[in-house]
Amino acid sequence: MRKLTQEGYYEVAKGVDYFHYYDMYQAYVMDGRIIGIKGRCQEPVTLKNVFVHTAGEGQAAILFEGREIPLDVEGLNEEIRDTICDMEWKGGKVSAVYKKEDVISGKVLSFDDEKIEISGYGALKHSGNLKIYKTYGTVEQLDESKLLVGNLKADFVVAEKDVCGIILKEPASMDNIRVLLLNGENGIFHGDPMFVADAGCTVTVGDTKKKIKKNKLIRVSEYFGDGEDYVKVSMKKKDGRFYFSNGDKEHISLGYRGTLEIRKYPEGYGVVNELPLEQYLYGVVPSEMPASYERQALCVQAVCARSYAYIQLLNNSYAAYGAHVDDSTSYQVYNKQQEDPKTNLAVDDTVGEVIKYQGEVAEAYFFSTSCGYTQDIGVWNLPEDEAHGYLKGIPLVTEGGTSDLSKEDAFEAFIQGKEVQAYDSDSPYFRWEAVLDTKGKLEAINGAIVSRAQANGGNVLFVKGDGSPGTEGDLPGFGKIVGIEAKEREAGGCLRRLCISYEKGSVELLTEYNIRFVLGAAAVQVTDQEGNPVDMSLLPSACCMAAPEKEGFHVFGGGYGHGLGMSQNGANGMAKAGMGYVEILKEFYHDIAIENIYNGD
Repeated sequence: MRKLTQEGYYEVAKGVDYFHYYDMYQAYVMDGRIIGIKGRCQEPVTLKNVFVHTAGEGQAAILFEGREIPLDVEGLNEEIRDTICDMEWKGGKVSAVYKKEDVISGKVLSFDDEKIEISGYGALKHSGNLKIYKTYGTVEQLDESKLLVGNLKADFVVAEKDVCGIILKEPASMDNIRVLLLNGENGIFHGDPMFVADAGCTVTVGDTKKKIKKNKLIRVSEYFGDGEDYVKVSMKKKDGRFYFSNGDKEHISLGYRGTLEIRKYPEGYGVVNELPLEQYLYGVVPSEMPASYERQALCVQAVCARSYAYIQLLNNSYAAYGAHVDDSTSYQVYNKQQEDPKTNLAVDDTVGEVIKYQGEVAEAYFFSTSCGYTQDIGVWNLPEDEAHGYLKGIPLVTEGGTSDLSKEDAFEAFIQGKEVQAYDSDSPYFRWEAVLDTKGKLEAINGAIVSRAQANGGNVLFVKGDGSPGTEGDLPGFGKIVGIEAKEREAGGCLRRLCISYEKGSVELLTEYNIRFVLGAAAVQVTDQEGNPVDMSLLPSACCMAAPEKEGFHVFGGGYGHGLGMSQNGANGMAKAGMGYVEILKEFYHDIAIENIYNGD
């Protein structure tokens, strides 16, 4: 049993039931649990940071800890509506209401467990438990997942320089996205970032603005004083670009649209590029799909990229750094290829369009090339539940296909069949081969297994020689590798479970990525379907089989990527065959609708 108090919810020990609503007690508490009652409390008690929806004429409706509570309020001289107050209780009644008058308005730029950054005001402290209240539509208390950085205007109630509550009076606008620009292999932080702009721009530090001429070096570290941790650089011209520079005004990156925000951290500087979502896609689509592909395939990529980006706007993964996504393959590759008129046109022709499944924007997974079939969600060892109902494997073969590749003999005949043709069979990775050296690279293989076990423990299983469960600590005693065997395979051909047998034990790998990672550590040679060598540490896909050889294994495989959702080369093949982008999307994603996010819903 739980009781709501002015300090939040408490569990109550069995037998402690001497409570009456709105009465005040002194209680014995241990480990967050009320274990006894000392007696009634005569001193006033204050409920802090209560959201008052309405109050006046003897009645009040409040939200406290997510609960709607009606109250009797006597002697209130003014009507209070949709604000935050402290309420004092005495003798079981509300004896005073203290309205918090200091309110500032702005956008949330970043937040963490201690502070929240507000446009125009900088970073302010909060209690660690942000109180967020929505007043448009249904009045309710929200959790921090609804606090969208960059796109959410709000009123912030402040007391003694701390944010004690946030009031949302309108829905978030989803027009802009904020991209954390990583520092190559060094991750989030830059040492001393420098920029040039091809048009005049303005550097804003606190209340100070400085105009910068075009092509003039901007060394942002020079703008940070002792009390400043945030610098914004904005462009005068909408079609202007910022470039990272080497200090000699030379460009060392492609150009960035929008604005740049640079924040100072103990580890270095974080750089965030804020720009309209559609312009962000100008930098994503050519980075994810060659601009030379068919127009309808580029439109498919644009819709998938927009759907993925929209979901990331809601996730707050980089809220502490003031961003939604980064510019790497961890999200979507951004601005690594020059914008192209063809890819920009694909974005413009599909403006606002996303994939929806059961009324919600769907995460539009995509990959490079199939083996002739796309895969089910089981490749990630996830249940085939209703939430993933739109992700079901489909055949892309046009010649030489079969209905089920889950059996080894069927898969072997298919993967080595010369007559197989598919929409993406022109891709160099439609078929590939690899040579594994399981003797000479045993240490690397075991290291890869341990790495994946630490990152993804439930999908790496160790079995000792006597058949009992083992751990990664047992692996060095397993000895040499003596076999590699498929234990379970998708109907579309992808391995779901692979067993690596040792002299004194075995390891089972689940998920396509774990399989590709570990077998990739054993590879000494990978060649594409033309026999050209390929330099990669991760096997192209888990749609493969391993045949034993004298010194190791020979792997025959097909496809490149995880295999889930849309095959980019398959989409291009479909477009060449005359299919439109909506038709292609509905082939890859089941029971979906294509809808526009800018239609006011």
